[in-house]
Amino acid sequence: MNSERVMVDTWAWVALNDEDDADHESAEKANTELLDRDYLFVTTNFILDETYTLLRRRVSAQQAIRFGQDIRQAVESGALELITIGPEIEAEAWNIFEMYHEVKGLSYTDCTTFAVMRGLGIKDSFTEDEHFSMMGFVRHS
Repeated sequence: MNSERVMVDTWAWVALNDEDDADHESAEKANTELLDRDYLFVTTNFILDETYTLLRRRVSAQQAIRFGQDIRQAVESGALELITIGPEIEAEAWNIFEMYHEVKGLSYTDCTTFAVMRGLGIKDSFTEDEHFSMMGFVRHS
């Protein structure tokens, strides 16, 4: 069994849960490959915040709620590790945010995610976001 973890970013959650998303098929394929390789999926409460909001706006409130219920079940069953962003992670994220202030499109949520990944030694990400590659992480999409 693979003991590696993969950070699941907003891009992946939205693409998997919005059948009209242009990246839905590629996300489904990457999801299957990661599951077949026994990666443990990890995400953060900030990523989920972005995902709930985007699903509500793009699809429906009902889809966002169903997704949230699925997430809670996955966490309870141990199929998903949920990291809560606290003050220590936010302090590191702020340092990243300031350091890369000239990078277009880099969000504060991205910076919190990078801080978590560095702290936990996670090298793999399930995302299309090029900022992950810029920071030295492997992207699966």
